[in-house]
Amino acid sequence: MADKLTLARTAVRIGARGLAVLAAAGIAVGAVAAAALVPWPEHRTEAPSVVVQPAETGQLRVCPGPLLSIGDDPAAATTASSVGSADVTSGAVPTDADVTETPLAAPDNSRADADGPPLALTTEPGAVDAGMLAGAQSQTVTREGLSGFAAASCTEAVAESWLVGGATDVGRTTLVLLANPTAVAATVDLRVIGETGRVDAPSALGIIVPPSSQRVLSLAGLAPNLVSPVVHVTSTGGAIAASLEHSVVEGLTPAGVELVGPTALPAPTQVIPGFVVPSHGGVAPADDHAEGDGFPAVRLLATGQEPVQVSVGVVPDTGGSGSTVDVTLEPGLVTDVPLGELDAGEYTIRLDGDGPFVAAARATTGVPEAQTDPDGADPEASVDLAWTTATMPLIDTAIVAVPRGPSPVLHLANPGGDEIEVRYAVDGEERSITIQGGDAASVDVDAQSVVELSGVAGVHATVTFSGDQALASFAVQPPGPLDTPIRVYPR
Repeated sequence: MADKLTLARTAVRIGARGLAVLAAAGIAVGAVAAAALVPWPEHRTEAPSVVVQPAETGQLRVCPGPLLSIGDDPAAATTASSVGSADVTSGAVPTDADVTETPLAAPDNSRADADGPPLALTTEPGAVDAGMLAGAQSQTVTREGLSGFAAASCTEAVAESWLVGGATDVGRTTLVLLANPTAVAATVDLRVIGETGRVDAPSALGIIVPPSSQRVLSLAGLAPNLVSPVVHVTSTGGAIAASLEHSVVEGLTPAGVELVGPTALPAPTQVIPGFVVPSHGGVAPADDHAEGDGFPAVRLLATGQEPVQVSVGVVPDTGGSGSTVDVTLEPGLVTDVPLGELDAGEYTIRLDGDGPFVAAARATTGVPEAQTDPDGADPEASVDLAWTTATMPLIDTAIVAVPRGPSPVLHLANPGGDEIEVRYAVDGEERSITIQGGDAASVDVDAQSVVELSGVAGVHATVTFSGDQALASFAVQPPGPLDTPIRVYPR
C-alpha cells in the first residue's frame, strides 16, 4: 500500500513539473509572438563624412606647338625642327577673364626660338568655371617632304591618355609630343600596341619630361614598321598633355599631315562625330589587306583581356540609315577596319561593343596625282589626311575655340533618345538648334572665333576643317574631374 502511495506522489510531482515546463514554453512562445507584433526600436547611423571642395585653381590648357620635321639637318638626323609657326586662338567665359599664354621649353626643337614653342594657357584661380577655358591651333605647311593642314585643340594635362593614329611603315612618320605644364617633373611610360600586339620597347618606359617643357620622340625609334599603332600614355609626378604628329609621303610626294589628340577613354560605346569624307570612294570592309591611307577606315583596339564584338554604324548627318560593319577585336591587337564606299559628306560613327575599346577614324582628300612620277613631287598636287577621334559626352556648358582654317564646322551628335535644344553664342549673338534623339547637326562657325555652348549635356562634339588639299579635325572634350567636389570618409 505504501509503495502505491509513493508511486502516486511521484506521478503527481512529475505531472506538475511537466505542466510547469509546458506553461513556461507557452509563456515564451507568447512573448516571442508579442515581440513580433510590437515594433522594435530602430537606430541607424551613417559613416561620418564631409564634402570637400578643392581649392580654386586656375584653368590650364596646353597647345602642342608648331609642326615638326625630322632629319632636316644631315648632321643630326634624329633632331626635330619646326617648319613655321602655329596660329593659336583662345578664349574664356566670362569674356573679360584674362588668358595668359606661357611658352614651354622645347629643347627637342632646334627652331623653337624662331617659330615658337608649345604654349600653356592659364587663367587666375576662380576667374572661370571648370571647362570654360578653350584654345586651339592650326597651321598650313607646303614644302618638300611635309605638306598639308593640321589643327589641334589645346588640351588638359592628365595622368593617362590614349593616342589612336599614325604609322611608322615606309613613307609614314609619327612623332609623340609630350608636354608637361606643371611645376614638377613627369615620369612617362609609353606602351605601344600594333597590329601584331604589344611592342617590347624598354626605352619607352621611364621617360623624364622636365617641368614646363615638351619632349619629342620619334615613334619609329620605339616601334618601327607599324601600320596601325596605338599609344597608351601614363605619367606620374607631373601631368602630361600628349599628342601625335602624323605625316605621309607617297614616293616623293607629301600626302598630308595631322595632329592627333587623345581619344575617349576605353568604354563599350564610342561616338565619333563629324567624320568628314571629302570625296566618294572607299574599300570594302571585308578587305583586311587594304594598304595605304587613301580610304576611310576606323582604328580599334580592345583594351581588356577578352575578345570584343563591335558593331560599327556609319550614319550620314543629313539623315538615312547608313551602314553597319560587325567586327571581332582580339585583345591586344590593333585593327584597321575599312568603312566601305562612302559618298562625300559628313558622318557620325557610333560604335557599340560588349567590352571596352578605343577608336579613331581616318580619312583623306584623295590620292596624290604626282605619286607615280618620281620627278614630279609637286607640293600643289599634295593631298591631306585627318584623324577624327572618339569624344566623351559634354556637360551642360562648354566653350570651343576655332582657329584659322578653311570652312570650319562644329558638329554635334545626340546619341541619346530625347530631343535636346542646344544654344550657342558667337560674339554675343545667341542662336539655338534642336537635335532629335539619335541624330546629329552641324553649325558653320567663323575662323578665329570662340563659341559658347549651353544645353549640351550628353552631346558629343567635333570641329572640322576642309578645303582644297586641306582636311583636319579635333575633338571637343569635357573638363576633367580636378575641380569636382569629393566626399571624404575619415577612418
